Amino acid sequence: MFARQTTGWIGFDIGATSVKAAQVVRAGGVYRIRSAAIVPRSERWPLTAFAEDEARSSADEISAAGSLCERLAGRNAAALLPIGACDVVQMDAPAAKRSGDRPDFARAIEVETQRSMRDRVFEWWPTGAHPGKINVVAAPRAWSDRICADVTASRWNCRVIDALPWALARAASLAKQPDGNRPIAALDWAHGRSTICLVQSGVPVLVRSLKDCGYQNVIGTVAANLRMSEADAETLLQRFGLSSEPGSNAANSPVEHTGRAASTSVIEDILDQPLTHLAQELRRTLDYWRGVTRGQTPETIYIFGGGGALAGVGSRLSQLLGLPVQPWRLQVEDAAAEFMPPSCLFGAAVGLSALAWEAP
Repeated sequence: MFARQTTGWIGFDIGATSVKAAQVVRAGGVYRIRSAAIVPRSERWPLTAFAEDEARSSADEISAAGSLCERLAGRNAAALLPIGACDVVQMDAPAAKRSGDRPDFARAIEVETQRSMRDRVFEWWPTGAHPGKINVVAAPRAWSDRICADVTASRWNCRVIDALPWALARAASLAKQPDGNRPIAALDWAHGRSTICLVQSGVPVLVRSLKDCGYQNVIGTVAANLRMSEADAETLLQRFGLSSEPGSNAANSPVEHTGRAASTSVIEDILDQPLTHLAQELRRTLDYWRGVTRGQTPETIYIFGGGGALAGVGSRLSQLLGLPVQPWRLQVEDAAAEFMPPSCLFGAAVGLSALAWEAP
């Protein structure tokens, strides 16, 4: 599967709130993040932005992210279609799967999604868990073309425009697994939308969007209850979160530790409802997956995106679900470690970078 080269492509994760860039390297079978950067948007895109006739540009953010990343190697890049612009569905495989008739396939997808495929790009792959079923990702061609043009304008060679399920599957597969034969799950707990994938042997075999589970709900709940800005609420959640155990920014004195514990207790009370709702949606998904995979349960759920930076969230969801849940992590090269935000924020970009080892 993997070529001998040691350096991945530059991955650009195009999101509604920011653009993230990352490059991963491999040495001795170990993968590390060489460089990564986040460039927030001056104005966050609403979810309605993906329904607009004209795709929005990310050229400035892509250029800035590339500039902020130090020690990048090569010019090849891959970029991500925003999940908000995509339809991700599971459907019966039409006869076109056997005949290779793409127009017939497009008509079958149109019936399933109730959208014309005339101005849309789409790809499909077998579910693996459901014989005769396929997964389909479709998005407006305008978004694919716009993103490719933006990457090219920043003087990168845009090799691939990828979809979130595959980027997450690659990133999750880079994490060390005690048993590579068992499936794992990748939860992208992003600002506006949460998506979970069941990954088997590096393939996203089942994909589901979780209803009303965007991390924005968590941030907004804290901001409203504590009467602070959403930016301050997000910082508070990363620092204190759901665990009273001291972290990297924890105070050493008993008085400060007591204040930290009190803050954590308040946050836990505020977040009880949104976390319970998230756990319910995850439990529903896991129950469905057990039904279609003859009882298989993910070995681990890795959390990607902003929600993975919520301190203590892995332990809390593990308690609620009864299986291991943890923020996704990947080693960072020493030269970049000091200033690197939580690696779970770069999971999709890392998955894009890892495309270099799948290229012919």
